[in-house]
Parts: sequence; structure tokens; C-alpha cells
Amino acid sequence: MERMVIMSKVKIFVDTGADITEEIAKKYDIDVINFLCVFGEKAYVAGEELSNEEFYKLLLSSDELPKTSQTTPAVMYEKLSNAAKENDTVVFFTISKNASGEYNNAIMNAEIIKEENPDCDIRIVDTMTFSAYIGETAIKFRELLNEGKSVDDALDGALKMLSYYEVYILVDSLKFLEKGGRIKKTAAIVGELLDIKPVLGIRDGLIEPIEKIRGKKKMFKKLVGLISESPEFDSDAKEFIIVESNKDYGDEAEALLKEEFAGAKIVRRYEFGPIIGTHIGNNALAILFKRK
Repeated sequence: MERMVIMSKVKIFVDTGADITEEIAKKYDIDVINFLCVFGEKAYVAGEELSNEEFYKLLLSSDELPKTSQTTPAVMYEKLSNAAKENDTVVFFTISKNASGEYNNAIMNAEIIKEENPDCDIRIVDTMTFSAYIGETAIKFRELLNEGKSVDDALDGALKMLSYYEVYILVDSLKFLEKGGRIKKTAAIVGELLDIKPVLGIRDGLIEPIEKIRGKKKMFKKLVGLISESPEFDSDAKEFIIVESNKDYGDEAEALLKEEFAGAKIVRRYEFGPIIGTHIGNNALAILFKRK
């Protein structure tokens, strides 16, 4: 007689910083706990009251950078509490705690909910990263659960995704980094005069400059060249994930990757939302490539 496998009911959450699309969220049954995006006196719930397209329109028309604010404790409590009542396990993959208070907010609410219901199983996972890294981790977790893995085994397997890829983020303009205090104004002016495009990476849970590209002409080709020259690049796998704040940039990058690397596989494409978009602007591109 075959042994019956009883599948536990698991609710998966990510926050706005995961940049997952509605299509991805629906396909993998992932819910989003949204941040607030504040322009002047007006606060919007990102993804609900403000689409990415609307966000970038406001970003370009605003003299000051918007502020992003973590989910309010009351909203966080409601979402996690309701999910804990309706599911065997709740797992929330958060944006890096070094960049946001979302993780600590979630931990605080999870502790309150566990005091009210000691039998509930809520896991708050600090990914120490951003964007597609969070999305891919949540997707892998769901896939492993669907394969019949236990929550613990699926979580262990999913978290390996965080070291699976390296990322290069290309910023077209320095003005948003300067406005947000990420670089000094003098450095931004000099960079613009010399037509220097910073290439950013993720280090210790924060986004940091790691390379530079000179000149706007063929800048995506130069970025692909950096990937090809990287000692971490797995030239056998040739797997890539693209994150864009401009679809044309994403299209061009995909075409270049396929041209440069025969048999290149574009695993998925994401779109930068308000959390990272606030600092890197409307013309930014990230390419995640598989490490050796």
C-alpha cells in the first residue's frame, strides 16, 4: 500500500521589496505585504494605491525624493494573524533588515500572535537582500513544497537561492542616488560631467557601488562584458534574471545576453518598484547571473 503524504497548508509572504509581478504572485500563490510610499503629504500603499508606472511618473515630476515606509504594525498584525489562523505554517521573506525595519516589525508581530496562539507556526526570514533575490527564494520555496518537501527542508533548499546568483545593477543617472544621500553632490556632479555610470552590487545586506562604466553609448554591452569577465560567472549555466525600471532597457539587455552567450536562458524578468526605484531612478537595469 502506498503511503499517503499529507500536504501542509503554507502561506508565503514577501514584501514590496521583492518586486514580484502580479503574474508571479498568482502563479506561485505568494502574497505581498506592502510598504507605504510617501510623496510630500500624500501616502500611498505601494502596489495597491500606486502602481509602478504611476510611481515613476510621480518620481520624475517631484523635486524631492519620496519616502518609503515599512508596513504599519496594525496591517502587519492583521495579515500575519489571519494567515496563521487559516494555514498550518506562515513564512514571510523580508527585505534586508540592514536597509529596512520591516523584518523587526514582522518579528514583533509574530511574537504577539504566538503569545495569543502558541500552536501557530510563523517563520520570519531576513533574506539580507533585495528584489529578485527575495522573489526567487519564495518561488523556490513554493516549488519545493509542491514537490512534497517538508517546510523545514523546503526552506533550507530555498535559502540556497540567496547565494546562487551575483548581481550587477546599472544606474543611468546619479541624481537619485545624490538626492537620497547615497553619494555626495560633488561626486554626482563630477560623475555626470564625466558620463560615469555606477554599477552597484549587494554587499552585507546593502546596495553598494562595485564597478563603473564610462559613457552611455553601448553601456549595456559594457555591462554584459563585465559579467563575462567576472570570475564568479558560470559560463556553463548561462542563466540570467533581469530586473528593470524601463522595459526597453530590459528588452535590450535580454537581446544582448542571448547574442553574447549562445543558449542563454532568461529565467525571469522583474520590475523595480518604489523601494529600490526611489534611489536608482526610472532608467535602471539589473542582471543577476549564476555563480560557479
